[in-house]
Amino acid sequence: MAKTSPRPRAKPAAAARPAVVRDPDNMPPSHPVPAERPVFWFGFEVSWAKLALARAVLFGLLALDALLQIRHAPRYGAGGFNVAQLPGLGALGPTRSSYGIGQLLDAYLLVLAACGVATRVVIPAAAAIYAWLYFGSQLDSYQHHYLIALVLALASFVPWQRPHRARAATRVRSWALRLILVQLAVLYLWAAISKMTPAWLDGRALDQQVGGTLRALIDHTIGLALTSKLVLATELALAATVWLRPAWWVAAPVGILFHLGIVFTGLEIGLFAWLMIATYILVVPDVIWVWLGELSWPGAARAHARVDSADALARPHGGGWLGIALVVGVLLAVACRIESAHVVGVLLALVPLAIALLSKRNHSRAWLGVAHVLALGLWVLVDRGSTVTSDYARLWGGASRRLGELDTAEAAYRRLAELTPDDPGAHLRLGRILLERDQGDAGLAELHVAEEMEPGAARAWLEEARWLMRHGQLAEATAKAKEGTYAEPSNAEARQLLDTLLGKRHAPGAAAGGDADGDAP
Repeated sequence: MAKTSPRPRAKPAAAARPAVVRDPDNMPPSHPVPAERPVFWFGFEVSWAKLALARAVLFGLLALDALLQIRHAPRYGAGGFNVAQLPGLGALGPTRSSYGIGQLLDAYLLVLAACGVATRVVIPAAAAIYAWLYFGSQLDSYQHHYLIALVLALASFVPWQRPHRARAATRVRSWALRLILVQLAVLYLWAAISKMTPAWLDGRALDQQVGGTLRALIDHTIGLALTSKLVLATELALAATVWLRPAWWVAAPVGILFHLGIVFTGLEIGLFAWLMIATYILVVPDVIWVWLGELSWPGAARAHARVDSADALARPHGGGWLGIALVVGVLLAVACRIESAHVVGVLLALVPLAIALLSKRNHSRAWLGVAHVLALGLWVLVDRGSTVTSDYARLWGGASRRLGELDTAEAAYRRLAELTPDDPGAHLRLGRILLERDQGDAGLAELHVAEEMEPGAARAWLEEARWLMRHGQLAEATAKAKEGTYAEPSNAEARQLLDTLLGKRHAPGAAAGGDADGDAP
């Protein structure tokens, strides 16, 4: 009789263990770090919710900042003069045209990065352009742009792309993020060291920098001297805590409030204060972003799954959406009035096409189209919603006029008058340059437009009076100077010009012209 092997005894069921919810800020690295690699650097992890939010906000603000810098483009290369920040870059410095085009490209690439599109390519490209624009000329006097150039270089090594099937609490490891936070600590430390001078500690330096609503609050409470010492102490505290995960619960609120205070001082430093606040997304403890992300993450996860799925490129509707987006992008580029935007915008239609065809990572063609439209839409938003375009034309005209390039100055001021037809200053500048170019009738017509649009200001009347005086028409010049004093009685320059003209008309031999016109006293 065949023997049967005994059945193995079933092990008793283990008692069900309760689920353990771990604080993301105190979790060990999700993957073991080799012993030879420092855990401090190579074991640094953040939640995907934090990384995704930081990507969208930080790169979005940098894109906006790039477009706002275009107003300064006419200063670059003016007169063929340039001094670079680094040796050897003097001959490679940006010019007016290349600076504007470079900032347009930077803004476009940074919006793609904010949307998570081809970040391993677009972020290094944006960092290279940014570094060239900043280090290529000392005309950029914002020292914080040096920090941003470093941050963009480090950001090139951060894995910004969404991991497969990631959720809010999914951990993403990056030594570059740790180094960015250490770089912020170095910034705060050096800022504090530079303030260890009597001029800062007694409040004299702060007195020249602080304005706005915060200045009134300081004056009526603790005073400038104590505020200066508190600023120094705050920077030292942030230098010691901003890179240290357990101290984030202190560093985050202190740092955010500190930079919000700088916003309310009215200090003109571009978007730097807001960019610093954006970096504090990386400092706010992960558990907060995970909690907020879990509130809406199921829907977001499904959306990302559609975007990142392996067959995204094969879907028949993807190419159609991308085609529509490219057409919309061309329309947006044509509608943008920033110098060279229409040409650059049309050519940039090749970028999403190249990404769709060449990228190893499967991008949804529809999402590529969305990112493309958002990038060019930001161009139009800045153009129509700010003074960047008109400031560009005004500075271009002023720089050309000072260099004696009157043809270029006239073209720039005509552009300014076209962009801002309701601005009396635009017509005044155009009228002045036309008079300098001996186009008397056209120049006076522009001055008359400015006079009608600005009845309470004397400047257009004075400009016309001076031109008439230079051409020997003393009676007409006197009448215009009088109208200037009527328009703006408190204008000392108008009164002085009128007195000069009256003196000339009363001088021997000068009254005949006035009598002939029937204007002699």
